[in-house]
Amino acid sequence: MMQSEERLLKEYFNEVSREASEVPEIKLAVAIRNGVYDTRHRRKHTGRSFTIGGLAVLAIVLLFAFPRFAEHVGLRSHDAQGVLSARHDWGEFEVFRTAVGSNLTVSSALDAGLIQRVNSTSVEQNGFVLTVDGIAADQKGIIILYTLQNNTMESSQKFRVSMINEKQAQVGWYGPRTAQYAKPGITRGYEQILWGDEYTKMPEQLFVNAGVFSGDEHDVLFAGVENALANLSVPVALNKATLAKTGNTLQINKSLAIAGQSIEIKTAYIAATGIYLETEYNEHNSKDIFGLISPRLMLGSGNDFTGLYSKRSYELGGKQMLVFDNDNTSNEPLELRIDGIYALDKDATELIVDTGKQQIIKSPDDRLKVSISTTGRGKRTMLLELYPPEQKVSATYDVNMILDDRFTDGEGIAHTKKYENVSLFVSKVDTTQKIKPTLYYYNIGSEALPQPLTFKINSYPNPIKEKASLSIR
Repeated sequence: MMQSEERLLKEYFNEVSREASEVPEIKLAVAIRNGVYDTRHRRKHTGRSFTIGGLAVLAIVLLFAFPRFAEHVGLRSHDAQGVLSARHDWGEFEVFRTAVGSNLTVSSALDAGLIQRVNSTSVEQNGFVLTVDGIAADQKGIIILYTLQNNTMESSQKFRVSMINEKQAQVGWYGPRTAQYAKPGITRGYEQILWGDEYTKMPEQLFVNAGVFSGDEHDVLFAGVENALANLSVPVALNKATLAKTGNTLQINKSLAIAGQSIEIKTAYIAATGIYLETEYNEHNSKDIFGLISPRLMLGSGNDFTGLYSKRSYELGGKQMLVFDNDNTSNEPLELRIDGIYALDKDATELIVDTGKQQIIKSPDDRLKVSISTTGRGKRTMLLELYPPEQKVSATYDVNMILDDRFTDGEGIAHTKKYENVSLFVSKVDTTQKIKPTLYYYNIGSEALPQPLTFKINSYPNPIKEKASLSIR
């Protein structure tokens, strides 16, 4: 499995885990089924196909979906976000204060005057008008302030806002992607988008696109533009020479040691759209690391700190990036703190299952149970029940079990499994232990295979708690 795709899939499932408790079970299952893709072979994403085998769009759209956290220590017991917003006059952007809310990165970019008015024309179609009011772009992403005006009398339409290229394909990694209602009159909003490639490889011109759909459209985030009531695109030019001068890159080149494993911090890029730490797990580590527990940047000094929590990670140009909120008005010291890692010994990343006997022969621990169901058409589904670890970790920072899409049968022949109807945090309670397992459904086909089946584990929620810290600025 290509490393970038493996990490993207890991991040996708981990994001879904964090949001699962707030999403109805049926909608969650559909969302995951639509969002997961074949991780063995990279396929170029074209048009707006959101099927298995295409780009993991759900992974992208959930990248900014974490709750906004704040850690306050010592003297700073107030809401830093609220105070910052109240201190500064946003001028012509003051009308966006309600829309921006408590987003620290966006509000502080406005406080610092980093979001600039753009000379773009409005676009109108079928009674809807899209205007791009302001942007702040840097080497890693862009913040967009927009206005959508609904001149119709209808109040049930829904809309999404995306950044697309001239081929109408979405680009970048997206912020909160809940569909919004295009109420009559003016709706103001913002988007935080991370570049999906090095900025030097981005097109010279992109488009901010608003797709407006009927209220009956259930899947607005993934609906094709051919179903749109209005498809509005405003051009935005990227000046790469200007982007090259944005932000501040710090050379860190230091390591953290947790449970004998080395986590290397290469660089920190601090700019309008966030703080980006380039990380790398040492290839000589004895464990496979699947994620970090509660990574955060502590902003401040003495007894006065504010915690900026990492809400996403992604791969850019072969580099693994941790992304944090940024207070664009502060030059105070920054310290990275981590509470541990999710990891397994490299020789413990196999899951061996006899699906005929419905038995687990080998697994990292005793928290897994397996069962097999067969439909009338002979299709077999493997259900894995994973019970929580003894070391409790907030679901906010939990990772999920992810199996490689390739597995081998008892004769060593490779097969490809399909992710289908995956459901997380299903309301099933063990009658004896009174705890909820996480359920994973895998379609393993209708063919009777030689037993047992061997799966490679690409992610597993095995927390190893150990605190570590490192000065960043």
